[in-house]
Amino acid sequence: MAISFPPGKGRVLYAKSKVYVHMTSSKRDNIAGYLVIVKPFVDSPSTDLVVAYIPESDLSEDDKASLEYFDLYGLDGESHDFFGSGDGNSTSSSSLNKPKVARFINRPRMSSMSSFAFGLAISNIFSIQVRPKTTTLWEGSIVLHPKDLLEKVPALFFHDEESAGTKREQKLKSRRFDPFAENSKGDLYWGGDRFISCMKNYCVLEESTLEKGMYLVNPSKDDTINFIPDVLDKPQMNPGESVGDAVNDFISDAKWKMLTGLASVTKFAKKQFSGIVENEAIPAPIRQLLGKPQVRVIGDEFDSANVYLAKWALAVQEEADKSRKQIVGNDFYRELMESEFGGDTTVTLTPQEVAHARRLKPITEVEWESMFDKSGRLQITVKEVLDRIFHGGVEAEARREVWLFLLKVYPFDTSIEEREQLVKSLYESYVEYKNSWKGDLERQKKDDYWRDQKVRIDKDVRRTDREQDIYKGGDPVNMDITGNEDPDDDAGFKNPNLLVLRDILLSYNELNVNLGYVQGMSDLDSPLYYVIRDEPLSFWAFARFMEIMERNFVTDLSGMKDQMLALTELVQFMMPSLYQHLDECDSGNLFFFFRMLLVWFKRELTFEDTLRLWEVLWTDFYSSQFVLFVCLAILEKHSKIIMSTLNKFDDILKYMNDLSGTLEVDDLLVRAELLFLKFKQMVEMIDRRNAGIGFGGTVSEDQGPKRIPISKQLRLLLSRKTIIQKEKPRDPEAPFG
Repeated sequence: MAISFPPGKGRVLYAKSKVYVHMTSSKRDNIAGYLVIVKPFVDSPSTDLVVAYIPESDLSEDDKASLEYFDLYGLDGESHDFFGSGDGNSTSSSSLNKPKVARFINRPRMSSMSSFAFGLAISNIFSIQVRPKTTTLWEGSIVLHPKDLLEKVPALFFHDEESAGTKREQKLKSRRFDPFAENSKGDLYWGGDRFISCMKNYCVLEESTLEKGMYLVNPSKDDTINFIPDVLDKPQMNPGESVGDAVNDFISDAKWKMLTGLASVTKFAKKQFSGIVENEAIPAPIRQLLGKPQVRVIGDEFDSANVYLAKWALAVQEEADKSRKQIVGNDFYRELMESEFGGDTTVTLTPQEVAHARRLKPITEVEWESMFDKSGRLQITVKEVLDRIFHGGVEAEARREVWLFLLKVYPFDTSIEEREQLVKSLYESYVEYKNSWKGDLERQKKDDYWRDQKVRIDKDVRRTDREQDIYKGGDPVNMDITGNEDPDDDAGFKNPNLLVLRDILLSYNELNVNLGYVQGMSDLDSPLYYVIRDEPLSFWAFARFMEIMERNFVTDLSGMKDQMLALTELVQFMMPSLYQHLDECDSGNLFFFFRMLLVWFKRELTFEDTLRLWEVLWTDFYSSQFVLFVCLAILEKHSKIIMSTLNKFDDILKYMNDLSGTLEVDDLLVRAELLFLKFKQMVEMIDRRNAGIGFGGTVSEDQGPKRIPISKQLRLLLSRKTIIQKEKPRDPEAPFG
């Protein structure tokens, strides 16, 4: 349950003492105060959090006492080790910088409280300029740049030698020194480090590639465009690579702009894409690739797959090539792999390892109920619950309630009574979203965009999971043939459950107006309603699921591109020999995993196995991107066949497509867990080696040139923090199907 705020007070999320405004060069003119991050109201979103500077002279005695305590203990508790676990994962490290105690102060006003104080909402901060402490610049400083160009705030200097909180942090850091934790790149630790890591909990901070120490706050595409090197100016591919010099020549041509413009996955995009495939100016290797039957199998199911492949062929391969050179072509990494795995450079699992790691029995309804007390409150820790679900799954009769918790429709820290009140509120909110389109007859008749969305939803829902009992019955309209159905006509939905699916997707179109409906979402909606069997709760479960999955459907395909690149690096890292074979067969793009990742194996697994996989993935027990290790498990299991018998792109793609319906989810989950643990172990081993420890435990004199890089993408696989990516605002003038 949310903590209630005292009247007129805001909750402190960060506080640092002895932060100064330097009025003149004389120390006696310095103004001492606190830098704070405050949540003004219980329901304030992150963008409304206030970053404020409050001089000590402006504080009441109560507020000063609260800030003094919070400066020392507020973020981590009196004995918490806040310098990370040694995995080098900055996300994990920063996620510890969240309040463990509740302290409140008078809400900072959004205008000056004195001649030196100020408060800025995060939504009003354009950038943060950071000047860390160095041996010559003993007092590090930050400057907040408001979006309003006429509004200026003073630079803030951290006098760490006077700050009790920073001195305590420095002592703990020395006691628990971790060379791979956040803010340990050899720089001096200072008070501003904690401020930046705390800000990352509440906003996106993107460092400029042109100006070191300048962080953009929640940057838009327009904000960042000047900080991104032009892709056209970069060499795209190496001569002699599989796609050939034709791509290298083509990438610098103006036609690249036409391809990158393929953002929409509607009929409009499909029409443009068809024209590109037929265009003789397009390099032959790309046209041949898009024309292969096994590629079209996937492309016909998801329009975005074809668009993605075109983009990959022209851009993503460059990044894959870079990581391949750093890993697959790294002799020192090969040496490490051979020493660890006995001469093999592809990680494989022995039958004994797989057998020893058998999964537990799924949670029964009785076991689930035993986890709660009489009031309906959880009696064990959330981590214990997630551990149990991850390793065993859930039986069908317990799924409905378990899923509502996993998808955060129900908070874990609520009672039965609180959940009942929450359900009433969720029902009311859903009715509002549904009525916003159902009762607007004018829009249904005249809004072409809305009508187009409805036609596409109708078409997809009518062919989604029709083999399941609740979706059987009622003859679906063959929209592929007629193509001109009346969007006001519900006659085609003779099955009431299909009508519910349709209404949920149309209502989500109201909730997320920027994203709307994209092909594939019906595959995510159907299992949720199948399990929950309640329209409003299924809607909210779907909305929470889409918070995770929205990155898969953004129109510029950047979310899928990032995941495919991360998977490529993971395969290169764990199975360099296998990746080299795939690359030689023109399959280094791993395109066959696109559909699997897009809808989380919905088309490859049986319906029941899909339910079992999703509930495991929702736990984020090891990683929020554990689905990539499921992909890795498929490659590991079939690596010997691929390397020994498959030598062409067509053969590999057909083989991987034919795995659909044959995958065993329990076996994959066992292998994925073992591979994750090996991956984590290898990262830790490389970190130790990069720190100067040789294979024999001795320091190598020429260690510098032999460092093995661990990319940000790979380190992010160790994080449990969900990656959220939202669609940009929709242009009402943009074309549609």
